[in-house]
Amino acid sequence: MNSSLQNQNARAKSLILKWFDESSQPPEMRGKLASGVDRFIDEIAKRASWSECMTVLLGDHSTPHFQASGQGWRADPCKKGLAVSTIVPGWGFGWRTVFRDEYVHNVLSWLGHYARQYVHRAHVAKVLMIAWERDRTVLHPFGSEGHFQRYGAITPPALPRTALSTAVEASVNCWGGVEAAPRSRSRWTRRNTFDPAIHQAVFHFLRARSLLSSGFELEALVAFDCVLQALQTIVWPRATGDPRRSRSDLIATLGLHQDDSQLAEHVYFLRNEFAAHAGGWRWWDTGEYVNDELMEKVSDVALRVLNSAADAEPTTRRISPEPDNWSDWLIESFPLLFSAIWFRA
Repeated sequence: MNSSLQNQNARAKSLILKWFDESSQPPEMRGKLASGVDRFIDEIAKRASWSECMTVLLGDHSTPHFQASGQGWRADPCKKGLAVSTIVPGWGFGWRTVFRDEYVHNVLSWLGHYARQYVHRAHVAKVLMIAWERDRTVLHPFGSEGHFQRYGAITPPALPRTALSTAVEASVNCWGGVEAAPRSRSRWTRRNTFDPAIHQAVFHFLRARSLLSSGFELEALVAFDCVLQALQTIVWPRATGDPRRSRSDLIATLGLHQDDSQLAEHVYFLRNEFAAHAGGWRWWDTGEYVNDELMEKVSDVALRVLNSAADAEPTTRRISPEPDNWSDWLIESFPLLFSAIWFRA
């Protein structure tokens, strides 16, 4: 093992043990967990041929009618909804024979589950944005139904294209087929939703639209502002000012208009005065500030910033959306991923 890989493994292990030390875990289990992490890292390296094809059915009141696909995912309409299938690493099963200790098994099997779940949701996030962009439909990534197929452990390994085709057939059998759908050419098919900042910004934008449709204007205002706040965690090259601290500096760095900066700062002001904190003045009259016209403008700005950030992401890429080796990808990106997938104590 080369020194770079050893350092990456040690860094991942130290982050897990740091979580252990800072949370209310049984002290006597530290040594067993440390040994378990070593086995976890060794095991995922052995699972290069293991994968899982996960499919969720999206849509309730409205069913988007489009087809979209990328490396490791595809979306196809069925009678009951939009079937989204993703290829994820085989980390969500088969841990009982690796870890005999119940505590170690509980922690590290969940780690494998959450990591492969993140890959799935990152792909689904693309489809959610395509649905909004195309039909102004807010879909929930969990879906109402689903199915899956595992490869490599018992069933022979399968190429992603083969596994996805098999998943489409299963979806038609489960939920019914429909006539051929137009293929989406959205930029979201290629944008990197594996970056936690982009991924989280998608979540906040869609949550804001859902809140707004239910009449929760103040809560939606906070969520729209959180789109920008999430994107500020990226260290942007050739930054104008300090985009990690200032909404207007982030917008200027992404090359958007000054009017967008002024509105973003106004939203941040309203968030702090009325929504995120208890304000000291005219709380009954927030409707005079947070009206339908303003909220649509805020939504447009948040979406433009999100789109621009997603298009600019390759200039500051922190995580690969199409890795050749998933175990290397997990260990190399572990500091970024661990904070995104693991619950804090």
